[in-house]
Amino acid sequence: MRNQKSRAQECKVDHIDLIPGMPDDVAVDCLARVPHRSFGSMRGVCRGWRGAAAAPEFALARADAGANEDLVFLLQFGIPTDGNPGNGDAPANTQAYGVSVYNVTTGEWRRERAAPPVPMFAQCAAVGSRLAVLGGWDTKTFEPVADVHVLDATTGVWRRGAPMRSARSFFACAEAGGKIYVAGGHDKLKNALKTAEAYDARADAWDPLPDMSEERDECDGMATVAGDRFLAVSGYRTGRQGGFERDAEWFDPAARVWRRLERVRAPPSAAHVVVRGRVWCIEGTAMMEYRGERREWREVGPSPPGLKAGTARAVAVGGGERVVVTGAISSGGHALWVFDVKTKIWTVVRPPPEFAGFVFSVGSVRV
Repeated sequence: MRNQKSRAQECKVDHIDLIPGMPDDVAVDCLARVPHRSFGSMRGVCRGWRGAAAAPEFALARADAGANEDLVFLLQFGIPTDGNPGNGDAPANTQAYGVSVYNVTTGEWRRERAAPPVPMFAQCAAVGSRLAVLGGWDTKTFEPVADVHVLDATTGVWRRGAPMRSARSFFACAEAGGKIYVAGGHDKLKNALKTAEAYDARADAWDPLPDMSEERDECDGMATVAGDRFLAVSGYRTGRQGGFERDAEWFDPAARVWRRLERVRAPPSAAHVVVRGRVWCIEGTAMMEYRGERREWREVGPSPPGLKAGTARAVAVGGGERVVVTGAISSGGHALWVFDVKTKIWTVVRPPPEFAGFVFSVGSVRV
C-alpha cells in the first residue's frame, strides 16, 4: 500500500502547469483576462484550461482583474440574412425568433449560434451564469409549450432542462433568491392562469407554488426590493381581455403564500425593472420609481429618447449600474438604450440590421 508521501509525489508528477514555468495562480490571473468572445477557443486549448475556466475561482479572478463583461441576451424576431451578414456571425436563413447577444462592455453583437430552436414568445431569465429560456408558442401549432433550455454562459453549452409543470405563454418570469419564477400567462385555450412554479437551475428541478389570488395573463415578473422575493405585476383575467390590473402579488417563500400590492402598475403599458432594490417603471416622458412605503411613484430620470410607448423591455446590468432598454423608435425601426444610473444619461445604441428585430424578452449575465 502506498504511503501519503508517495501519493503526494505521484500528484506532483502528474500535475501539468497551466502555463509552463508559471505558478497556477498567476496563470489563472492571465486566463481571467481573456475576453468572453474568445472563451470557446481558450477552453479548447487543453483540459487544464477548460477546467480552470469552469472553476468558481475563475469568476472571482475576472472580477479582481476588472475583466467582467455584461452580456444582455435578447429573444427577438430576427431579420433573415443573405448569408453574408458582414460579421460572419449570423447564419443565412436566421430563424424567425432566436437568441441574440449584446455585450454592453465591448459593444459587440452576435447570434447564439449553438442555441436550440426557440419557441415563439419564449421568455428568458438568468441566475448566476445560467440563462434559462422558457415556455412560449410552438411555431407550428401556435400552442403554449412547457419547454426549458439552459445556457451556461461561461462554457457556451446549452442543455435541455426539466419542463415546466404547466405549458404557458405571456407569463411573468424573473430570478429571485437564486431561483427562476414563472407565474400566470395563458394556456392553449387562451385562458388566463394563476398557477406558478419556481425553477432551480442547478438542481434542474421545479417547485410547484400555491396559486396566485387572481388570473394574470400578460403580467410582468421581477424581484422584490430585497431581491429574494418574486413579484407578478398586473395582467388581466380571462373575462377582461386587455383590461390590465394596477395591482401585483409577491410570493413569500417562508410562508409560501402570495401577498398583494396595490397601485403598482403605472401606466398600463409600462416596462418594469428592479434597479438596486427598487422597482422602476419605464414609459411616457420619465422613468418612475415605486416607493413601497408610501405606495407612490417618483421620477428618477428621463425616459429613453425616441422610445415608442408600449414597446419597451428592460433589464438591469452590472449590479444595477446600468439599465438596458430595448424597443421601437417612434420614427421607425428598433433600438437599444443604455442608462447610466449614476449620471442619469441615456446612450442610444443602433443595432446592426441583422439584430434590429423586435425584442420580446431580455436577460443579463455577468461573466
